[in-house]
Amino acid sequence: LLEYNFHQKRWVWNEDIIRAEDITDNVLHLLSSKMDGLSDNVQTLLKIMACFGSCTSESVIGYLNESVEYAEVLNGLEGALIDGFIVKEGEGSLQFVHDKVREAAYNLIPESD
Repeated sequence: LLEYNFHQKRWVWNEDIIRAEDITDNVLHLLSSKMDGLSDNVQTLLKIMACFGSCTSESVIGYLNESVEYAEVLNGLEGALIDGFIVKEGEGSLQFVHDKVREAAYNLIPESD
């Protein structure tokens, strides 16, 4: 896709070949593969956040953590931050670092759910 031309002393590429590549799906596949290896707590947190969109209030996660079903979701917060999938924005707001990260997290949700 991209190569250095020593005679021209510059990088060269073929835009038609690059456009033909399905890079978006490759990124989603790579992110999904990485997310598959995360702990259940981190995966659950990411899936919940993905349902709320690109940004979620930390208080929503805290509220869910009080329920029996999602009692461990808050434990996934630190892992998701450390792994770089989400960032804290302002006071009490959590945001995916990119729309593709949110999309990959959303794709972790089984169709039966």
